[in-house]
Amino acid sequence: MTIKQNKFQTILYAIITFVAAAGLFCFVIFDMRKLPHDYSFVLDNAGVYWLFKALCLIGGFFSAAGGVYLFKQMLSKEPLIEICDEYFYDNSSAISLGKIDWSEMERVYIKGGFLNIKLKNPEPYLRKKNWLQMLMIKGNYRLGYGDVCISPERFKKEAESFIDEFSKRRAIDQ
Repeated sequence: MTIKQNKFQTILYAIITFVAAAGLFCFVIFDMRKLPHDYSFVLDNAGVYWLFKALCLIGGFFSAAGGVYLFKQMLSKEPLIEICDEYFYDNSSAISLGKIDWSEMERVYIKGGFLNIKLKNPEPYLRKKNWLQMLMIKGNYRLGYGDVCISPERFKKEAESFIDEFSKRRAIDQ
């Protein structure tokens, strides 16, 4: 079973993230305190204002990074998900681990609507990830998710058949 990415959806998400990044960067670049306004807790308190600008800068960088990832994925010819007898291939998110042999999976479970896979030895897969991807993976660990965390929302139409096909090859804990 192969699930290809929806190009229209990917383009739409990329546009939304770039617009969000541009909006957040506008808050950082322009001095909003010079605009006419009534009393504002954010605009009239220097510390809160600069904290707000810093948060907008961080949010802008994350939005821009998400847009770049989506644009890069839009140009990719690789499928989002592929299920074969020998392996499982995941390319559905920025922290996907790629090709995983069925024998490498220790536990598969569903939590919060996500299909989670706990690997016997995740180190070889994690070595290929950059610091930002590792930060997101560690965040998933803290929330109780697995090494691989797949949201069927990304491919709603095929989600049920994906879970059925996956469960034929590997038991899913509840």
